[in-house]
Amino acid sequence: MSKPITKEDIRFTELWREQRKGSKMGYYLLYTFSWGLAIIFISFFVLMFMGGISIIPIAQDNNKIALIVVIGFILGFVTTLIVRAGNEKRYQKILDKVRKESV
Repeated sequence: MSKPITKEDIRFTELWREQRKGSKMGYYLLYTFSWGLAIIFISFFVLMFMGGISIIPIAQDNNKIALIVVIGFILGFVTTLIVRAGNEKRYQKILDKVRKESV
C-alpha cells in the first residue's frame, strides 16, 4: 500500500507543472548558471583557504581560476540534469499515485 498524497506532494506538483510549461532551454540556462556560480564560489574559497590560490591576484593563478570556472559550469549543468530528472520522476510518481487513488 502506498503512502497517501500529502500537501507537500500537491504543492510540488503545482510548482513543477509551472516549471514544465516554460522552455527547457531557459530552465537549463538559468539553473546551470545558478548551480555553476555556487560551485565556482565554493571551489574558489576552498582552494583559497587551502592555499591553492593566492588571496592577492597573481598571474600564475589565472589558469587555475579559468579551470575552476569551466569545471564549475560543467558541474552546474550536470547538477541541473540530475535535479530535473529527479523532479520529473517525483512528479510522475505523484501523478501515478493520484491516478491509482481516483480509480
